[in-house]
Amino acid sequence: MPSTNSTLRLAFGFSIATLLACASAQAQDLAARVPARIKEAGKLVVGTSPTYPPLEFKDPMTLKLTGLDIDLSEEIGKRLGLKVEWREQSFDQLINSLDTARIDMGASGMTDIPARREKTDFVDYFSTGTQLFTMPAVGADLKKVEDVCGKPVSVNRNGIFYIRMQDFNQKTCVAKGLPEVKYVLVDKTADARVQLLQGRVVAAAMGVDAIRYLNEQKDSPDRGKFTLIGEPVAIDYAGFGFAKSNSALRDVVADAVDAMIKDGTYGKIFDKWEMPYATVKATMINAEPRRK
Repeated sequence: MPSTNSTLRLAFGFSIATLLACASAQAQDLAARVPARIKEAGKLVVGTSPTYPPLEFKDPMTLKLTGLDIDLSEEIGKRLGLKVEWREQSFDQLINSLDTARIDMGASGMTDIPARREKTDFVDYFSTGTQLFTMPAVGADLKKVEDVCGKPVSVNRNGIFYIRMQDFNQKTCVAKGLPEVKYVLVDKTADARVQLLQGRVVAAAMGVDAIRYLNEQKDSPDRGKFTLIGEPVAIDYAGFGFAKSNSALRDVVADAVDAMIKDGTYGKIFDKWEMPYATVKATMINAEPRRK
């Protein structure tokens, strides 16, 4: 008769083997569902604009792509049995590149908003928000978000942050009879921060995830330079982008991310980039719960 310890070892070994078999079967199922064109090419072409840490940026020492979106996309590729081929481009070109099939997926902290859904579908995988911030030397008196009304604020003209700041201006400044925000528009979110660093504005707006990372990450050259002004002025979801005609790839990527959420891989990647506050419990499609 086997000992209790032997029985436990056998049961534990059986459980591990079962889990590994299930993971293997799941990976095979995901790979089998990859659209034929992409499967035959053996690669997933992913577009990104690597100027937005901690989501996507280049390591200053190696110039290698790195960041949350990079890690997530590489893991997605692995689960789909595909090599990830990165295509660097400006953020405002991503949707057009999806629409013209120059890339299969966009991974660049793309906020899921109705205007973008006219051409693009999104697999929403983290929550984000538009955050106002300042520096003590130029904005020590800015304690609440409405304190920026009537003040010069730098913001990227091309992304969601300008849209959300325009909403804020109307719903907070104008609605309360306060002076309107004086926008200083730039072409890249990083440039909005530069305007503040150079003292040309008293505040700037960017994603809460990015400014927290820059201000709190231990190796950041900007650590401790900034002060967040109140809570984010808006909360949104960000997603991987796909052409409307590519719903099969969209859905298999969503399932891959949900599998990563379930087995803990997703959480480990968010912890690595110090963004546990941005995680979701399940992916959504175009800001709506998935129908399974």
